[in-house]
Amino acid sequence: MERSDFIDFLRVQKRYSIRTQSIYNHAITDFYNFMDFQKEDNPMKEVSLNHLRAYTGWLLEQGLSPATVYQRLSALSSYCNYLVRKGKLPDNPLKLLIRPKKGRRIPEFYPEASINNLIDRSESSPTLVSFMIHLIYATGIRRAELAGIRIEDIDFYRSLLRVRGKGNKERDVPLGKGLVRDLQQFIAERNINSPWLFCRKDGQPLALTTISKMVHKELSGEPGFTGKKSPHVLRHSLATHLLNRGADLNSIKELLGHDSLAATQVYTHNSFEALKKAYKKAHPRA
Repeated sequence: MERSDFIDFLRVQKRYSIRTQSIYNHAITDFYNFMDFQKEDNPMKEVSLNHLRAYTGWLLEQGLSPATVYQRLSALSSYCNYLVRKGKLPDNPLKLLIRPKKGRRIPEFYPEASINNLIDRSESSPTLVSFMIHLIYATGIRRAELAGIRIEDIDFYRSLLRVRGKGNKERDVPLGKGLVRDLQQFIAERNINSPWLFCRKDGQPLALTTISKMVHKELSGEPGFTGKKSPHVLRHSLATHLLNRGADLNSIKELLGHDSLAATQVYTHNSFEALKKAYKKAHPRA
């Protein structure tokens, strides 16, 4: 009962996505199974710090990365905090637990020349997927944000795109004049009556998995696109390229819709690597 109420809280109050709700629910269910709880009426009050340490060790033994273990424990801690606020738990047992350092993966990104070549070649005969790639790279929006774009979200006069991000937070993203022109032409020439910018033949919005598959297929046939081929790497690429060209972190943070500057600072590593390469190439004594 408490667990389902918590998931409802995430959905209604926090406005978390279905995927995020599923991650939290899976984390709690996994811990319940580990503890072999036989009842649903708030068994978390039986949990001790030793139980949590044993669970952490068990997760790592299963081969999960420290980042995944950290995520599981964070979800469990949020659940306990919810129970504390509801008066169902005297204290959060995870607050004294030392969690594994999750580290921070350096984002992959594509070469700027490769993306520009792809976009330039597709402008003469654009397809649905090439237009999606152009828009993702031009704005840095997430895959889910791309899928949720309605035609009414585009302000052609002010060259702005209204984006609905995580937690249903809205932000305005600038559009270049050329992209605005292309958007107008794209909408005018399509023969589908739908409020969604990118949609299926029946007018319904594209599924997230469909977008990923289309982008992957398109990039797989292009030179210069190594590693993972996804909308998210296109987003990483824009952030890295902007930083390399002198954009400040706060501007990139606002563009990407990050809640904190810490999430944006990960791109400084890529920028530093580019700086080192330029230094070694140009410095007379490097």
